[in-house]
Amino acid sequence: MNGVGTRQVYGYEPEDYAPLPAIEPSGRHMVEGYRQEVMDGFQGDKPLYNPLNPERPQSSALVDLKDSVQVHLLTETALADSKEFEILSQEEIDHLKKQCVSLQQRIEQTRANLAIQSKYRDAAHSMAKLYSPRQSTNRHSLLGHLHSGSQDAKEAEAESQACERRCEELASELFRLEKRIMEPQRKILQHTAGILQLTHKASRKPVPPHQMNGIPGSPESLYTYSNGRNSMEPVIEDMQIDDRSLYFPIDQDRQRNAIEIPVKSPIRKETKELREEADRLRDEIGQLRASNDSANLELEALQRESSSQLRVITETEKRMAGLNQQLRDVIVKFNPAQNQGYANPPSGRSGSGELLSSHLRYLDEGLAAVQGFQAQASFGNASDRLANINLDLRNILRNANLPSPPDASQADMDQQLDWLQNSLRAIDYEVSNASSSASQKQDMDQVENVLTGLWEVIQSGFASIQKEKEDRREKRMQMGLPADDDDMSGDESVDTDGPYSIQAFSTKVRWLYTQTTKLKEQKSVLKRQIKQQRELNNKSDAEKDRELQQKADELVETQALLAKAEMDAVNAQEKLADALNNLESTREASSASEAKALQQAEEQLKERNAKIATLEKTSKDLQAQLAGVESDVASLTTQLDEVSEAKKSAEAEAEKLSTEAKAKDAELEDLNVQLVALKTEATIARAELEGAYGSRAQRAADVAALAKSSQNQELQGQVDKLRTELASTLKEFESLTKDTISAEREKLELEGKLDDALAARSSIESEAREVREKLEAEVARLKEELDGEKLKVPPPSPTGSSRAGATMLSEQFRATMKEERKKFQEELRTEQMARRKLEDEIRALKRAAGPGKSPLSPRS
Repeated sequence: MNGVGTRQVYGYEPEDYAPLPAIEPSGRHMVEGYRQEVMDGFQGDKPLYNPLNPERPQSSALVDLKDSVQVHLLTETALADSKEFEILSQEEIDHLKKQCVSLQQRIEQTRANLAIQSKYRDAAHSMAKLYSPRQSTNRHSLLGHLHSGSQDAKEAEAESQACERRCEELASELFRLEKRIMEPQRKILQHTAGILQLTHKASRKPVPPHQMNGIPGSPESLYTYSNGRNSMEPVIEDMQIDDRSLYFPIDQDRQRNAIEIPVKSPIRKETKELREEADRLRDEIGQLRASNDSANLELEALQRESSSQLRVITETEKRMAGLNQQLRDVIVKFNPAQNQGYANPPSGRSGSGELLSSHLRYLDEGLAAVQGFQAQASFGNASDRLANINLDLRNILRNANLPSPPDASQADMDQQLDWLQNSLRAIDYEVSNASSSASQKQDMDQVENVLTGLWEVIQSGFASIQKEKEDRREKRMQMGLPADDDDMSGDESVDTDGPYSIQAFSTKVRWLYTQTTKLKEQKSVLKRQIKQQRELNNKSDAEKDRELQQKADELVETQALLAKAEMDAVNAQEKLADALNNLESTREASSASEAKALQQAEEQLKERNAKIATLEKTSKDLQAQLAGVESDVASLTTQLDEVSEAKKSAEAEAEKLSTEAKAKDAELEDLNVQLVALKTEATIARAELEGAYGSRAQRAADVAALAKSSQNQELQGQVDKLRTELASTLKEFESLTKDTISAEREKLELEGKLDDALAARSSIESEAREVREKLEAEVARLKEELDGEKLKVPPPSPTGSSRAGATMLSEQFRATMKEERKKFQEELRTEQMARRKLEDEIRALKRAAGPGKSPLSPRS
């Protein structure tokens, strides 16, 4: 209204920060997308952490900040990518940051509202399920007396739909806010990257000194500071632009003095200070205007947001009050006489948000009470039906001298079940007496006919039940659903095609007795669960939220078991009533077929026992297989841990070998130095030989002259001695060469087993081998020259200085070769120890990894 909303702020319209129009997902999809985040409490993604970079651990695990090459590449890439980014002023940056803070606050509030509305929606769904009719038509619903009120069901459904719509609106609003905050954050990040790119290495570039208004430039002057966007290119003076002029008023250039103030003017300094003060005041005025505009915009946004949030809280409290009132009506309808004094929903001043938590606690307590009343209603229905069964049995067994069944209004379910057990024992006793009494053959015939008819009725009933379960199971399999526990009952093993026999009928009666006992056990289980539910109601709200869902699932399972038990009891009651009615109406049987029927029953019993034993054996085998699979999984987990540890040790060993390779390179440099020294010594020795014995022509003439002299034999002996020494030296050198070749082969095999981390060093090692081969060739050539010099006959000398010189050179060469051999053997021994250690680690890794690929094998 005051024109603030349509005002430009530093060249940016309010629409500039809004996201571009795009196709947004539907509200339902947004709610599903935020479901996991609501459950996690909007924790966000886990930040990156790399312990290898202690100076900056919040980095990727693939980045090594100690690697100068990698850091240099990342720096060059960042400089190239941020070259075209926009650079904003400080006022614009402050405005964008304030906008980000405001949007972030709105996002947090919207997330909190979405979490509350999600809980409210779940509660509304639970209330709607209470009013929804059951799908099963075989038994009445536990809340069947409440289904007459269709108005309550419609209200609950409408409340659930309204909550769903509200959640969709909040999810859409949260999506738009998160999308809207991305634009100012992007501009701030681009501005930061652009500034860093602008100032990167700028102070290192030499700038030619020049004068501004007669003032000599200095490297630290702002006039000579480079403001180019490319830190790798020099700045051209003709293309420099004063960026500060973009923020001056339009008429400021006209206000400048056409003639600059002289350098030595007494008012130059004061004028400069006044200009700086005027610029500073102008900047402060602009900042104050920008702050005023942004504050007005934020104030209006906060007012709108607070009013909408207050409206949402008020509506939520009203809906919670109505929902809790409906829940209280439902609880009172369960037992009006007992629950008439149930506590009313909390009340107070609405709109403040204080009643919301009270309504949620009241809703949790009410749902827990409804579940407890459902279980009690299930017990009441089961007790009433059991009382009816006992009355029918009493009417049927009027001649059995049984006491009257307990009153349904006074006796509990245990007394009803005890009376039913006694009745079944009486039936079993009567059947035994009827089958064992030979004096009452006519009665026995009638009993046989009745029992045969009863047997057929029971068998047909079991066959129909199994057929229905099989049909349900096939339908669930066709629909792709898992097998239902209700279709897996204890009567699956009942043989519906077996003939009648006294033993089979007795087994059937005992099975009915077992089912009755199971009903008592299920009742005790239900009592224990109700006790746990009551204990759960006394716990804290946090524990209720965690355990409420578990207890609800257990209650659903218990209700399913109870419904199944009720169905079995009703079926047993119907079958027993039909059987006893047929027993009274048809009492005809054939005693001749009794023995045959007994034999058939025994055979069937044996077959059934064999089947049971086979099934038990199969179950034990499956359990053994399951235990084996679990042990295999545990062993595989252990092997995986060992492989991880072995991989870490192999990486450490690879680093150690890399260090050793660097040491080898240093030794190679030492060998090169020794080669130069050997060349120098050979040259000196050659010069000494020529100086001592003359040139080759002179030595040849001396040899020809000495060939006829008396010293030929002595010289021949010296030659033989030198040849022997040379042969031994050559043998030692050959063994040294063989050791070198074998060591080189072992080194190559060891390098083939290392990881790709050593592949980059292959070129360096090849160069090292070439240098070593050149060195060996040079050494061999020097040896040949030295041997040739040794084989030459020296001139006669009375003092024997020639033999002394040759012997000295031979011993010197031999000592040098011994030192080289000792040094090489030590290096070879060290490499063999490292190779054995690596082979042991590789074997351990192979044993741990199984037949798979070795962790140290090269990757393809």
